[in-house]
Amino acid sequence: MGAVRQNQTATLTASRWREQLVIEQEIDLRIAEALGGRRNQLSFVAELTSVWHAMVDGFDQLVTVLADVEKADPTDNGVARLLHGTGDGMNRVDGLRLRIAAAQLQLDAVSARVHRDTVNIGVVGATKVGKSTLLRTVTDLPVTVIPTTQFNPTTASASRIYHTAGEPTATLDLHTWQSFRDSYLAPLHEAAGLGPVPADAATFTDHRYPAPGSAAAGATEADDYLRKLDAAHRSFASYRHLLEGPARALVVDFAALRPYVAYPDLDAGDPADVQPFHAVRSVRVEKAFVERSVSKLGLIDLPGAGEAGLDIDRHFLARVKNEIDLLLMVKRGDRRSATYVAEDAYARNLADSARGGVALDDYYMVLVNRDEANDPTGEYFENTVKKVTEVSRERGIRVLAADVIRRDEVFAEVVRPVLVHLAGRLAEMDRAAVRQALALATEVAGEVTTYAEDALRTARERALLLPDQEDEFRDLAEELRDDLAHDLAVLVDHYDGDLADGAADAALSAAISDAVDVARGWVRDGLGRGSRDQWMKEIKGRYVAGSLEAKQDQYYRAKTEITEIFSRIDVSLERSVRRLWEDVAQVLRGRLTDDLVPPGPAALDELRSTAESRRALILADALRQLRQLKADYGSVVLRVTRPVIRGVHWDRVPSVGTAVPAVSAQRATPAQARATTAAPAPAGSRWVRNADGSLRRGSAPVSDPAPRTPPPPVAAVDPATTRAPVTAVGGREEESAKRGAEVLYDELSAAVERCVTDLETALREEGRVMSRTLAAAADRFFDSVIRTNRSERDYEYLCRPNQRSIWPDKFDGGTALLAADLSRAQEQARLALAATAAVTGLFAGLRLRPLTEPT
Repeated sequence: MGAVRQNQTATLTASRWREQLVIEQEIDLRIAEALGGRRNQLSFVAELTSVWHAMVDGFDQLVTVLADVEKADPTDNGVARLLHGTGDGMNRVDGLRLRIAAAQLQLDAVSARVHRDTVNIGVVGATKVGKSTLLRTVTDLPVTVIPTTQFNPTTASASRIYHTAGEPTATLDLHTWQSFRDSYLAPLHEAAGLGPVPADAATFTDHRYPAPGSAAAGATEADDYLRKLDAAHRSFASYRHLLEGPARALVVDFAALRPYVAYPDLDAGDPADVQPFHAVRSVRVEKAFVERSVSKLGLIDLPGAGEAGLDIDRHFLARVKNEIDLLLMVKRGDRRSATYVAEDAYARNLADSARGGVALDDYYMVLVNRDEANDPTGEYFENTVKKVTEVSRERGIRVLAADVIRRDEVFAEVVRPVLVHLAGRLAEMDRAAVRQALALATEVAGEVTTYAEDALRTARERALLLPDQEDEFRDLAEELRDDLAHDLAVLVDHYDGDLADGAADAALSAAISDAVDVARGWVRDGLGRGSRDQWMKEIKGRYVAGSLEAKQDQYYRAKTEITEIFSRIDVSLERSVRRLWEDVAQVLRGRLTDDLVPPGPAALDELRSTAESRRALILADALRQLRQLKADYGSVVLRVTRPVIRGVHWDRVPSVGTAVPAVSAQRATPAQARATTAAPAPAGSRWVRNADGSLRRGSAPVSDPAPRTPPPPVAAVDPATTRAPVTAVGGREEESAKRGAEVLYDELSAAVERCVTDLETALREEGRVMSRTLAAAADRFFDSVIRTNRSERDYEYLCRPNQRSIWPDKFDGGTALLAADLSRAQEQARLALAATAAVTGLFAGLRLRPLTEPT
């Protein structure tokens, strides 16, 4: 019977193991699907982020312009109210900026969420509640990586622990001096009521802090903060070097990690003044977990709530909001925690502030840890579970219970329920976070819209009260157009002058000369092998093995080389077109100033964008046509060089009218090579082959070469084969291959030389075509922006907001200055309204088109 029971138990255990494996695989699959759905939100979130930043920039610029209006007219109460309010509370600008900052946090969080490819569980709790023990139980990490808090609390460094199938690693994200000063020292200084934080490391080293409990320390609540500052100051030498330079990462062995993540263990002999954890911003650990319930799992160990001066609210929101999919609060079920206490409400409120639109019952869970050592009967544990459950039920928050030191219990009662929950709810949680971010952005956009509308109305009403300077402005705009007409006409004349002289485009001509020299040098250089002899040495064996294959290979190599050499000409085409763009931009900048035509390669694009936004559509269209000149012209390589290079082919005999140099290119001087290549062929002459296989001009037909006595074959050879005939005498075979290779060398050299000559001729003509094209483009731009009917109105639309910088002598003081600033304010208000409309348009579109479901 005992054996039977053992077999039954084993069978049951195996069955449960298989069942559990199926469950884990199902969880893994469903979470992977949810993470895949996350990627479907990337494009939407990217678009939202883009239009949001455009709106914020538009608002900031509007406030700047309104400040300029106030300087020009401090008595304008309408503008003053827009900037400062009525004095009975926070002004509108500061209030809007606070709203923008809050929405920005949410947008940052949702952007980080959709880019995250892991499901992350954050673990938080007061010190000594079992949080570190829970993490060690799940990950099987040693205390050097996750220190115990039984006697000493851990530090403020958040540890990120990710499951991996690879080698375990620990990577420290280090502070710089600036981030250490701002995120660690500054909060402690403020909490202790001290003065400014030391500006640099040297000043911090020499600084003297008051001792806790001393008269200089002030109130008793400052003592905890002073003790921390004293510890950071005394141990500064142990971590100062880690703060030097830019932010960086440091990989540390698990055995050496403890000083970077916990306070010194004085009982174990750790030096009290060695505290490198101060330099650590966060820790990333990668290790295979004990039981792999899901492959994309991360655990985030958050700082304990017992840390004085660590500003846990800010740490929680800044470090957790962007990283956590679910927050798990650990609470110890002992005598002190047997009731629902303030720290429970505190943690729940923090979770509520960080969930970012996700339902609280999806985002937050509580784990009650049984403290068997201090509660052997489990009385306090059961009472704690009961009390916490009663309160949590109000918000639908789930309460878990387990002894965190027991691995089986932790996986059955904590890990698995959490993962099952995430497998079913993660996709909807992601969509809720995106919807919340969009809703908040839309809400703020509505407030910015109201502000921009008020600003536009105020600027218009104030402008109507100014003396009419419209006639003067229109005259100035017309004069500016006439001045530009002169400047552009000079530029067109310059390009027409090059065309009249018959000169090819300079940049293209220089590139053609370079390519021709390089190509002919390649021929003279033994077809790229250094010398004719070297080429012969390399080809001879291949020629014996198969003359046709060798010939085809060498022709292909030559075509590839010539194509590569002449393909560089397209770069010069880019330079020629860019030179025209720069010339036009310089002319426009001279009249319109850097404000409208900023220096740099994007000048014309920025001017076109401004012209479109200001309804100067004639100018905008002319700039668009000019900027697409390169695309309209196309590639010189494809249009001109490629058709010529195609003529270099192994089975094409040179045609009448071309010539092969009498002297091989390798042995001829450059002048000889050019002269022979360009020499005309005698009329009616044809190519004939000499007895040695070389080509010459003559009257005998190509198909009837001079007879030669072939070497006697040792065996019949298939006449269709491409291999050289095998002769009875090895010397004759070698000699025949040598003669064939020499013929191929001369033939290929002549073909390439002829190709280069044809390319040079065609490309020189192309250079003249390029000159005509540039001159025509300049003239077309001139006609469009100067001679088109009603083009003068474009300059009024374009220049009105910039009249102050374009005509400083007319609009840089008094009424004229105020008029110019009011015009800028109206334009910027319209731009801000367009930006807010883009944000609200996304929200309206989302109501018609729900967020993508996971695929």
